[in-house]
Formats: sequence, structure tokens, C-alpha cells
Amino acid sequence: MKKKTNDITLIRAALYVRVSAEEQKIKGLSLEAQQERLETYAKEHGWIIQGIYIDAAKTARKNLNKRTEFQKMLEAVKNDEVDILLFCRLDRWFRSVSDYYKIMEILEKHNCEWKTTDEEYDSSTANGRLYINVKLSIAQNEADICGERIDVVFDSKIAHGTVISGSCPFGFQINKEKRLEIIPEAALIVQDAFNYFESGVSQLSTVKYIREKYGINWCIGTFRRMLHEKLYTGIYERGGRYNSNFCPPIISKEQFDRVQILLKKNARHAPSGRIYIFTSILKCAECQHNMVGRMSYKKQPIYYYRCNQHFHRGQCNHKKEIREDYIETWLFNNLETEFKKAKMNWEITSAKHERQYSTFSRDKTGLKRKLTKLKELYVNDLIDIETYKKDYQIYTAALKQLPEPVIETPPNFSALEQLLKKDFKNIYNTLSREEKRTLWRTVINEIQVDSENNITSISFG
Repeated sequence: MKKKTNDITLIRAALYVRVSAEEQKIKGLSLEAQQERLETYAKEHGWIIQGIYIDAAKTARKNLNKRTEFQKMLEAVKNDEVDILLFCRLDRWFRSVSDYYKIMEILEKHNCEWKTTDEEYDSSTANGRLYINVKLSIAQNEADICGERIDVVFDSKIAHGTVISGSCPFGFQINKEKRLEIIPEAALIVQDAFNYFESGVSQLSTVKYIREKYGINWCIGTFRRMLHEKLYTGIYERGGRYNSNFCPPIISKEQFDRVQILLKKNARHAPSGRIYIFTSILKCAECQHNMVGRMSYKKQPIYYYRCNQHFHRGQCNHKKEIREDYIETWLFNNLETEFKKAKMNWEITSAKHERQYSTFSRDKTGLKRKLTKLKELYVNDLIDIETYKKDYQIYTAALKQLPEPVIETPPNFSALEQLLKKDFKNIYNTLSREEKRTLWRTVINEIQVDSENNITSISFG
């Protein structure tokens, strides 16, 4: 396995989670269960989590190119940003022998390994490779058979105008016959939104208009999806299935087509390759939502973070943006102090929990001893049955009422301790933006920023 060549040895693991829509209901295959197992496994082995890639409601039958998170993970491998791919089972990855060998060529070229947490495989021997082929062949056959059955059922449902999932666009509801029907009041709001957008060609102003007029708080992403939703014209066109009279229309096809033309002219695509170092760990202290990165460019790029609950939804008083380099400077100046403070607080909390556990154990042992003594007294005819029952109820009730001690997993302070022992700042300046993001995610869980852009707290992982 390849390793970093600077002073810190980093084994970078990419965690991949996949679950189909049907599997989300099965215990043990949920996204949360898979992610928790993978994170625990990586931390136990001392690996740096380079990224967590989650393909939700994606079946193993789906083309790999349509699994967006899988493709992002593959790009990280091609950029030599990953040393090992980790997933729970082989069928989470894919169920195709041909796909397996295509991906293996890429992994071998970039010296990247793979491992499953729930199964054991050995690709270094002929028997091991044969076993992998057999497992993949069986999984592929199961997926194909299941897919054929599901396709037949779904084709029939769409042809008859019945829904295949429990979700529907704003303005519709699912009736007892499993068909979409219009909610008149909501449909009027959809029509108003389309009309307002067509007149002003601004998604942000339309969202604000709907919020102020109707009190409905759509985000930009939600409204953008609504503008592209063909179901508003009564047409179902997804996954190769088509029904021109699937449901009653809310928007005319002519207006929908005009809106699509406006969207193409007004399309804005975020430039690729932008990496925000503190994404997912920077939080607004006012509303507890993640802060979102943005970049401006003058002579050189300047990265900012802001609370979109204020800028897009108007639901937070955090109006200011905070610069990324300010956060980095603050961390360099305060990281060691904050770390010592967090470690001391944990030691105090841990000592308190130990005392609680000691008291709990002592009280529990004492009550069990009394129950044993009570039984001996009854067996030796020193007390009657009524006394025995009365005291037994008292002691067992006391046992049940004993407060269970709080047991918390200690934070992993070792990674940060190792960093602080070295020339941390100079090492940090040699890292790429991607590596800096990975490094902060490894040692920090959360940074809280208030409405005055003061960093109010920092928690370590």
C-alpha cells in the first residue's frame, strides 16, 4: 500500500456506501448502518478517511457511470488521493464480473487496494480470484432476475398511471388508487411560481416571492427541480418509461417548454475542482446548519463560508461571511490551547462518569447481596413468605430504579497529538487543498461560528 512521503504517514481510505430503494427497508443495509460500520473499521485501523461516497437508492444493476458518488470516488483514485477503498460487502460495490475487472485495472494502475468489512477476499491467489468471480457471477444473476421482475411490474404501473414510489412533486398527492391527484391550493402556488419565474427569469427572486406571499420556504435546489419536473404537464418520462397521460396537468406543455428554454439561457454551472477546506465541519452557531463555501476571484482566489439559511431562506440572522484564511490563522494560533482544554474537559467528564459507574456498581452489588440474604432467611424459616415477598419487591424495585451510568466513547486525541508534536504549520503548507480538507476532517468534528464571525467552539474527533 502506498504511503505519503512527508513527515506524517497517511493511509487514506475512501468509504463507499450503496443501497437500493428496496434495500433501504432491510435492517443492516441502511445507509447509516453501512457508514457507521465503515467509519468504525477505518478508525480502528488508524486510517485517514479521505471521503465518504454515498449512492442512495442506486441499484447494483445501474450502470457505473450513473452512480455519481462512485464516479467521484474513482476520480479521487485516478488523482492518487486514495490508498484503499472500503465497503461492507462486495455486492455494495457492483454485481458484474466485467465491471470488476475494468475497475481493477484502474486500481492497480494507481496502486490502490480494496477491502470489505463483512467478508474476506484474497485476490493474490488463483483460488481467491476464482472465489471472487463466482461471488460476482451469482450476485449478477440475482440482480438480473430481480431487475427483470421489477421492470415488468414498474412498466405496468406507469402504463396504468399508478405511482411506483411514495413521493410526489409539490402540488400533487397520492390518492387511494395510488394515482397522482392535484391539490388545488398547492397547484395555484406552482402556477404562480412558474409565471413569476417566466416574467423575471430569476430562481432566487421567485423563491423569495413565494416565501413572502405564501410562507412556503423552498430552497433554490428544490425550485430548480420543480422547474424541470415534467409531471407538472401530466407526462411521465423516466428510466425509459413514458406515459403522456400519467396524471392531470398543473402547467401547460407550452409554458413548460418556454421555461426550459429560459433555464438553458440562464444556466449557471459551478466551476469544477473547487475544494472548500472546511466543508462539513464549519457550522453556524445561530441555527446549527452547515456553512457553505463560495469563492471570489480578484488577483487570486479568496474562499468564504456563509450561512445559506440566511442568504437563501432568510431564517437566520447570520449575515456575515467568514474567510477561509481567517479560520486557518485562528486554528494555528489556538489549536493547541483548544486541544488541551478539550482534553482536560474530557478527563474531568471521564472521571465523573467513573465515579458514577463506581457508585452504580456498589449500589447494585449491595442490593443483590441483600436479595441473596433475604432468600437465605426465607429458606431457613427465619422470615415468613409475606415478609419475603414484601422485601423482595422493595429490593427489586430499587434495582430497577438505579440510574444507568453514562458510557461515552473517548475522542480520538492521538492523531492531533501526533500533529502537534511535529512542525505542523510547515507540513500543512506543503499539502494540497484536498489533503488539507482531509487532515482537518480527521482531527476536528465541528467548528462553530457565530453571527459576528467569532469562532465560539471547536470539538475534536
